Amino acid sequence: MTLHDKFSYCVGAPGNTTCSIGNHSQQHSPRVEILAFIDPLCPECWGLEPLMKKFFIEYHEYFTFRFLLTTKHDTTNRCQFTQAKKIAEEWNKYARLTGMCCDSDVWYENPPSPYAVALAIKAAGFQGKTAGNRFLRRIREQIFLRKKGLNRFEELLDVARLAELDINEFNNDFHSCRSVKALQCDRRLANEMSITELPSLVFSTPCNDDEAIKVNGHYDYGIYVQILTELLEERPQPAPLPTLSDYFSKEIYLTTKEVSVIYEWSEDEAMKELRKLQLKQIIEPIELRSGEFWRYITAKQA
Repeated sequence: MTLHDKFSYCVGAPGNTTCSIGNHSQQHSPRVEILAFIDPLCPECWGLEPLMKKFFIEYHEYFTFRFLLTTKHDTTNRCQFTQAKKIAEEWNKYARLTGMCCDSDVWYENPPSPYAVALAIKAAGFQGKTAGNRFLRRIREQIFLRKKGLNRFEELLDVARLAELDINEFNNDFHSCRSVKALQCDRRLANEMSITELPSLVFSTPCNDDEAIKVNGHYDYGIYVQILTELLEERPQPAPLPTLSDYFSKEIYLTTKEVSVIYEWSEDEAMKELRKLQLKQIIEPIELRSGEFWRYITAKQA
């Protein structure tokens, strides 16, 4: 965890964007601002999902959140076998460490293109932060959980439909320079802020941006709450958790680990609650070699 004396940001219209480090306008809402630097295909970043989901549910009223994309993998269209094998081994390692299941066979059978995936996520982001975040989650579900390489644009369009995007707008943005410029800006900011480890979260406030707190890697949930408290200079009040059934209806897919972390249940307690919903035919399990995830049954099959 480190401190920075300046904060980075982008200004300008899409396709003509300037990235720099400097002070924020004092006219912004006095909430904490969080930049999350991730690689969409990074298993360590995927392993942070349970904590971030809980953080969003309980404290979303106190901060704004923005994903910025970088990648430590090759940006060519397809990975060579030796590289794919190495990435698959990384996935298996972090699945064991974090408890977030994933299917590493995708790297042997249909390895994704990191660059195309990143461009698609930036294209989705032009439809708003909520739409962009929803698309990012659907992309990661399809790759990590459903073993889809998404190497054809038609497959990316299918994910855009799952995320309820405007398909024509997504198509236009993906094939324009806007997404390329946005991705370049993210990488430039990562360099300017010396992001060397993924995931990295940078916390700042518009009211006092002399210092920004950079958190590299994974910490206990209480650390993120502590940082938020210190920047707000008051104890934030967590929002109540939704019922598990209601949360599934919103999220569609959840792993057992996510349920365990969000509701602060042991793995056994989480499984008992999940089985109850399964008996009611609200959710169904989908088995992976590295674990189990659950799908909301009334959702359209992905």
